[in-house]
Amino acid sequence: MFTFSRQLFTSPIGRQLMLSIVLFSSLITLVTTVYQLFNDYNSDVDRIDRAFSSIEKVNLEVLASSIWVIDERLINTQLDGLSQLPDINYILIKDDSGQEWSAGEFQQTSTIEKQFDLIYSNSSNVKVGTLLVQADLNIIYDRLYDKAIIILLSNAIKTFLVAGFILFLVWLNITQHLLKLGQYCDKISLNSPFKPLAFNRTDKQDEFSLVARAINTMQEQVRASFAEVQESKKALQDALEDRERLLELERSYKDELARQVKEQTQELEQSLLILKRAQEVLVEKEKMAALGGLVSGLAHEINTPIGICLTAASSQLSHVEDLIELIHSEDATLEEINRILEEYQQSCQLIVNNITRASTLIQKFKTVAAEQRHEKNTEFNLKAKLEDIVDSAQIMFSPQHVDITMDVSEDININSNINLLNQIITNIISNAYTHAFKGVEHSKIYIKVTLEKDDVTIEIQNNGLSIPDDVAEHMFEPFYTTTRNKGGIGLGLAAAFNAATLIHGKIDFEPISPLGGPMFIVSFPNQPEQEVTESLS
Repeated sequence: MFTFSRQLFTSPIGRQLMLSIVLFSSLITLVTTVYQLFNDYNSDVDRIDRAFSSIEKVNLEVLASSIWVIDERLINTQLDGLSQLPDINYILIKDDSGQEWSAGEFQQTSTIEKQFDLIYSNSSNVKVGTLLVQADLNIIYDRLYDKAIIILLSNAIKTFLVAGFILFLVWLNITQHLLKLGQYCDKISLNSPFKPLAFNRTDKQDEFSLVARAINTMQEQVRASFAEVQESKKALQDALEDRERLLELERSYKDELARQVKEQTQELEQSLLILKRAQEVLVEKEKMAALGGLVSGLAHEINTPIGICLTAASSQLSHVEDLIELIHSEDATLEEINRILEEYQQSCQLIVNNITRASTLIQKFKTVAAEQRHEKNTEFNLKAKLEDIVDSAQIMFSPQHVDITMDVSEDININSNINLLNQIITNIISNAYTHAFKGVEHSKIYIKVTLEKDDVTIEIQNNGLSIPDDVAEHMFEPFYTTTRNKGGIGLGLAAAFNAATLIHGKIDFEPISPLGGPMFIVSFPNQPEQEVTESLS
């Protein structure tokens, strides 16, 4: 019995179920009790209102007549009768002269009061006084309190009895079987003989019968699997022994292989040293080849105007000799002298033009040549500078029309070399005007500027012709041009690339842009004002 009681009251499920029943039943009891007390309170208040209505209908006229004739005995009799009414604790009659008659005890709180005018009806209605009736609510409160205690106690006893009975049923039908199931599971061992689970119940089929059947089936399957695992374990141990033998053999092979690899590594290191020396030789040769190409290009570009100047000078010398001979001749005419002078003037103009071209070529070459100079960075508004560059380009290449739009904030002020930046942007835009828009109906250039921390990025894209791969590979090299027969010298993009290097930036090239044509991306740091030492070797 003691064990049964201990299991009954220590069961977590039973305690939780009992607590739930008690709480839910208590909540329902409390709600119904409050509702019933509220109805009783309303009924008591309605009863007091009916008593007030009865006094108004029955007693007011008699009291008014008694006060009119000042019948003390009748007034006192009326007071005694009214004070005997249920819940009435105080009656006060006051006539128009100030005389008062009262019965009962006046209270300040927990009361319901109502005042009536006493009207004496004769030939006319005359107010002779007032009647004050006070009902005590404490009586109602006490009655409701007693009733609430009785209801709550009776429901509490009933709730605990029902909860206890339900707790017993839960233990009888569920908890004791769950305890047995737990004890059975604790004792399960795969090394002990199989003993099926069986509950002490009748032969009826319910959920516990299904659980017992499922657990027994699971045990049989687990034991069968365990036997297979044991067999697999033995086979695995045999395989591990074989594996150890194979590993030992593998280690011997690895040692031999390591020895061979070490020998071959030494040979490769020697070969690598030879290759590095060869690479250094090739790099030097490449540098000399590049220098030779640069010198060859410069010599070729300068040789042409100088050759023309030499030819023109030789022609001038011939013209001078002809002129001297003609002047000393007696048959000289003014027309022949003018013809020789005109040819001499044309030769002079040809010499001036080619010397000017050679000078321009040398000035442009100086922008990509190795030099040292010091320029201070200046602070300027990037949008204003880009607008100046765009306006200059449109004037320079007029009447060719190109729609140039910019996406740049007005408040971007940067510190950099303004002359070098001007050279970079101008050369890229000029290159687009010169090469990109052949056969393009609506030419467009789009310039976008972004500033992230201290890095400035300028994207310049157009909707013109794409640049072939073989051209893009060499377009930043000095003197590389595809329009040499039209006067191109191939220093625009080379100078821009060199200038970007001098401001510690770079120029990237994308063959396809959102506009459809190529795009150049100029990026450089936004440096504080300082001297920039430019050097190229």
